[in-house]
Amino acid sequence: MKSIKILGVALVISLLAMVALACAADEPSAPAAPQQPQAAAPAAPAQAASQAAPAAPQQPAAPQAAAQAAPAITAVPVAPAPVLAPPTPVPTPVPEMAMESDWVAQYLASDGYKAEWGQPVRGNIVRYGANLRLNGHDPNYGHTYEGPQFLPTYNSLIKFDPWQGLTGPILPDLATTWDVSGDGKVVTFTLREDVKFQDNPYSTLPDEVQAAIMGRDFTCADAAASLQFAIYPPQSLKDVNVTHAGPRLGLKHMLDGGATCPDGPMGNTLRVEFSEARAGTIGKFAGVTGMPNNMPKELIDWVADGCGVGRADCFDQTDDKTYLYGTGTGAFIPFERVQDVGTKIRANPDYWREGLPFLEGVDHIEIEDTTTRFTALITGQVDYYGEGSASLLPGQVEQVLDSFADEIHLEPVLHLWGKGLQFNMHREPFNDERVRYAIHLGIDRDEWAEFNRIKDLVGVIRPTNWMPPGTVWALPDDELWALPGFRNGAGEKAEDIAEANRLLDEAGLTNSPRFTAGCMTTPQQIFVDGCLWFKDQLKKNLDIELNVDVVETAVQRQRGQTAHGVPPEYDVHYGSKARTDVADPSDFYNIFLVPDAESWYHRGTGRFQIDAERAQRLLDMANAQAVELDPEKRREIVHEIERESITAAYMIPMPWSIIWPAWHKDIRGWRMFNHPSQIKWSGWERMWLAR
Repeated sequence: MKSIKILGVALVISLLAMVALACAADEPSAPAAPQQPQAAAPAAPAQAASQAAPAAPQQPAAPQAAAQAAPAITAVPVAPAPVLAPPTPVPTPVPEMAMESDWVAQYLASDGYKAEWGQPVRGNIVRYGANLRLNGHDPNYGHTYEGPQFLPTYNSLIKFDPWQGLTGPILPDLATTWDVSGDGKVVTFTLREDVKFQDNPYSTLPDEVQAAIMGRDFTCADAAASLQFAIYPPQSLKDVNVTHAGPRLGLKHMLDGGATCPDGPMGNTLRVEFSEARAGTIGKFAGVTGMPNNMPKELIDWVADGCGVGRADCFDQTDDKTYLYGTGTGAFIPFERVQDVGTKIRANPDYWREGLPFLEGVDHIEIEDTTTRFTALITGQVDYYGEGSASLLPGQVEQVLDSFADEIHLEPVLHLWGKGLQFNMHREPFNDERVRYAIHLGIDRDEWAEFNRIKDLVGVIRPTNWMPPGTVWALPDDELWALPGFRNGAGEKAEDIAEANRLLDEAGLTNSPRFTAGCMTTPQQIFVDGCLWFKDQLKKNLDIELNVDVVETAVQRQRGQTAHGVPPEYDVHYGSKARTDVADPSDFYNIFLVPDAESWYHRGTGRFQIDAERAQRLLDMANAQAVELDPEKRREIVHEIERESITAAYMIPMPWSIIWPAWHKDIRGWRMFNHPSQIKWSGWERMWLAR
């Protein structure tokens, strides 16, 4: 392959804070997980496709043991074997070793390959346990449970190596080279030649659309249309509330119409122009949510024109027919969807990476109940699950370690999301900074760490504010450990709780209970446990009554996904709040502090209404750090935002979660990494089953 040439080093020198893989990733079998996932390394220039991963600094100091463990909220029994739709039979012929190709040889020689995997085996179907029903297969979206069901249909321009994650190199995908102009405002991609869109015999697209796109060459016109569609969706999509938040958050500084084809629409040069130079631009192309999104231009035009039915949301309202609309250049094609059962993808026989994928396909089996899904794993009805909020729970991890370590591999990594408690500041008493800060002081984060402990292994990382722990953007551990609310020295938590109660008295909340509020969350146990834990803490330490309000996901969105400035319909909300895509500060600050990019998780919660001066100051700093190209100066701004956010207490971030993905040990060629962004699903093409 051609080497990668990157200009404009000032643009990319603070590309991202690299995050090292969990120690378990280097073990061939279910390992004893590390006390903490390995800390992140400082940012490094992304100057070549094969740049070496930087060494990681020392891990944060381990927290002291909590004086008292939180109540054991959740017991996780092994359920009886569930009644599921019969799984697709898995072919079991004599294993066929994968044919050699340049791509296979390259991957087997790469730093991410593990020798204990052996040689790839061709064929077989992996069964993945999806934790929620798929509703939306637009490649510009794709949460953890959605992404594997359709993102392998597509390719991005460039990507982080899915075997090495954010510590590894940025690799070519549909682009072979990329240059950044001296002023950092233009990125020019050279597109790969001889790449064709899939010719999917199962497609349900209208005949005229199929005739225009199936099996034809991928061109610059497609790449330019895909970027425009992602970042500036047409009004027809906005009319049905489709805004493509992921790519728009990462690359919203691209000019409207800024993706052009200087060599003509059929050429192989893509020019992308931005309004300003930003430090994280290249990293966003390589890993931001929704970037494996290259589609045929004719398909994009058909969607924008209403999908033939006068509504442009056919990729966002998934049914058994619309699921098969998906068409890209990727390793897998959509094959089947059955309502309330799951989806299937199958190998693209004409994939442009010769010799890939190894798998015949992947079946995604929708199992919403946590215990039933775990039982399906240990009884062999599914091969793999555990991403994001579908992570194995502490009790389930213990069961695997105790009883199934010979068959099932665990790979603990830091989650893409950090959990937290969001205040609706339109409602009293959360419009009072003293009340919010008192709650920050009054919870014992060490008890949360103990509640999430798995034997002698940690389940969360202390201390944590908004930025991912271990990255250069997080406040130094020695500073965080000394701050009220985070500190845990002898007698310090008692002092913090006393100060919290003094603030509540000062705010006039002197009744018993001081006040009653509801904690909205969804039925996944990982979220219910959060509300239950806050309920216990606030009652025990502050005499606040918190009722747990469990609602279905659709109701949560209805009550929380309000227009800008319109108050949400909850008191407090527990869930995934802080986040990162590529360990860049803007990954979170955009969705929390920047109104025109704000996520519904934080939208309309009242900071500009009840704390306008500080909210504006935080917004100004969030915008300033995004365009600061000097890494040290940028870090200073980020640290100031972190300090200001603690006293503002718009949201209470909890110690960052470790998730526990698990898969049967005959799955090979698959790795996880800290803060695993959606680009991990491009790794499906390298996975095989040793059966």
